[in-house]
Amino acid sequence: MTNDMLMGLFPVVFMLHEFEEIIMLKPWLAKNGPAMERRFPTVAAKVLPLYNSLSTSAFTLAVLEEFLILTALTYAAIAFGLHDLWAGLLAAFLFHLLVHIGQTILWRGYCPFIITSLLALPYCLYALFTLARSGAISPGPTATWSIAATVLVYLNLWLALGLARRFEAWTGRAFAPVADDGSPPA
Repeated sequence: MTNDMLMGLFPVVFMLHEFEEIIMLKPWLAKNGPAMERRFPTVAAKVLPLYNSLSTSAFTLAVLEEFLILTALTYAAIAFGLHDLWAGLLAAFLFHLLVHIGQTILWRGYCPFIITSLLALPYCLYALFTLARSGAISPGPTATWSIAATVLVYLNLWLALGLARRFEAWTGRAFAPVADDGSPPA
């Protein structure tokens, strides 16, 4: 498999991981929210209001925004030979997976991201190793891009979730039931 082919798989691996979150997050939070409040009250106070206020559609919109950016950057990196930039993006995703693994260890049970985190981990390590072994990436530039990408990814997460909240507000207004006279119901 060529480096470009290996790089081109990244959006697919990303989406497989995100599908687990999209499908499982809401049911998991509904079942485990009270336990999270008891065991991790500080985290629950921040996480539960945010994610409970979003529909699956709104959360999926946030994932779509991330996917479009990741895909555009991946294919730009392939087209222009920006392997260190791509490796930085992959390292940020790898960090994301490691955080999920840590969350699952702390939770001591299934979390709606662990299965695909464990499946994606070997791909990330193999891709970084393969690109490094081929000389396509260098430690210094890759480390710099990794730090920059991690910061930008987490800043973009807040942007994407803000987009999701605006979408949620819009769909609540746009699709709210109306009375026969066209006014909102009382």
